[in-house]
Amino acid sequence: MNKNKISLLVVFLIEILAILLAVFGVLPREAVLISTGIMVFYFIFSKIEHSLILFIISIPLFAAIPITESFDTMANWRILLAILFLVWFFRRKWPQIKTQIFSGCCSPKIRIKSNLVKWVIVFLIIGALSIFVATSSVAAIKKLLFLINILLLFPIIKDVAKDEAQKARINKAGIWTSIIILIIGFSQVVSVYFVPLYDFWQWWANNVISVFYGNNLSELLKVSNTWFAYYPDSPPTLRMFSLFPDSHSFAMSLIIGLIFLTFSAKQIHEHLSGFRSRKRAWFPISIGRAKDEILNEARRDSRGKRKDFCIWFCIVLSFIGLISSGSRGVWLSATIPFLAAIFLIIFKKEKTLKPILVLLLIFVISFPVSSLLLSKSRQDGEDATLAFKRAKSLADMDELSVKSRMGIWEASFESVLKHPLLGVGVGNYAVVLNEDVSAAKKGASAHNLYLDIASEMGLLGLVAFLLIFLEILRYAFKRIKVRPFMLFFLFFFSWILIYNLFDVVLFNDKVLLLFVVTIGLVYKDE
Repeated sequence: MNKNKISLLVVFLIEILAILLAVFGVLPREAVLISTGIMVFYFIFSKIEHSLILFIISIPLFAAIPITESFDTMANWRILLAILFLVWFFRRKWPQIKTQIFSGCCSPKIRIKSNLVKWVIVFLIIGALSIFVATSSVAAIKKLLFLINILLLFPIIKDVAKDEAQKARINKAGIWTSIIILIIGFSQVVSVYFVPLYDFWQWWANNVISVFYGNNLSELLKVSNTWFAYYPDSPPTLRMFSLFPDSHSFAMSLIIGLIFLTFSAKQIHEHLSGFRSRKRAWFPISIGRAKDEILNEARRDSRGKRKDFCIWFCIVLSFIGLISSGSRGVWLSATIPFLAAIFLIIFKKEKTLKPILVLLLIFVISFPVSSLLLSKSRQDGEDATLAFKRAKSLADMDELSVKSRMGIWEASFESVLKHPLLGVGVGNYAVVLNEDVSAAKKGASAHNLYLDIASEMGLLGLVAFLLIFLEILRYAFKRIKVRPFMLFFLFFFSWILIYNLFDVVLFNDKVLLLFVVTIGLVYKDE
């Protein structure tokens, strides 16, 4: 292990240690400030590539900075990403701009070639215009700055990933974020085998949520959250949510994590390449050299098989986690991509999509496995039907969650009709429900990302947002011949697009950071 890897690992372990000590009350929350300062120091003096890897694997672990008692909700990733962007800009981009300036040009020419970047800028401009109609301009500016802050990650990923070796490291870092999320999620399930559900709830809200999201959310989640599923004839069961404030954000993070995992699955790579084997000319090679070649190849195959087993094991755990999240929107939105893949395999003879049938099998088997996993901790017997009962409730229009969601959608449609141009202002969705803007912190949303954006930024904002997604779809389709793996990106990306019809969690900070990483990898060759 070289010095760069050792220093990265040391800083990462310091970050984990600071969080653990704060969560268990050994040190005050200010320990996060110390670890953040160490990471800032590392970002300034290390290579961009290493800093970027540290940033990505830290995404699930980013915590709130306790600056004052009344202002303790700002996540440390906001400072870290700003520092990372500035270091990247002055090391990579500023020398090019400076050269252009001193080459005789009066000013550097800024040409935006990327259609994606153009539509993102249009979307942000519309958001800026909506500030003028917002009830709370402060809330509007905050949300706009939040989006700009996260989007700083895109050019860094895109630039660093141009190198294939660095692209592989970024993808590996994405896998580690998924592993961290899964470890914490399954640890939650195991913990309720030994402690009462109420005790788990209060401890997690008091100790964990306060460190990661601040005291305000901690107090709120002590009385209201989405961490449990309720059934008429069964005790409450835990819905896996890991280090996220709700189970829906957790589910979305796993879908994005599956992009990283399938990108690294060796069996899928072999399938896409047609199982081509390398041909060797044996005759010029001596017997001793041939023996060495065979042994080296055997070692590589052995390592590859172990790695592929770990990847597929994580894929299985991710699907079990998706079911254990209890997010019915995730389950429902999966049906269309799976049915589309089956249609293409059967009627269009699209053989490259066959591994998706394996994913479908894992998805189906995960229902009874998840039900047993969760129900075993809550009742004497084992009920393998809890997940199926929850899925069945999707068709129950009298179910409380379904009824409330329908009412919110109706209010959102009415708001769009009243404010069709620029909406009620970005970050001001609570106004649609006749609530105070501060209710946004309590989870006030349209439970539909497209309706949420149309309500806040009007039809202009919605059109710009849809054009961003359409541009990503167009670019990915265009790259399929060169990078066949885009088929699997499109599968999971479609799943995300459909899931957005049922929730707004793509705009959760950690989820959006992971999403931007995947988009940067997709656009690395542009």
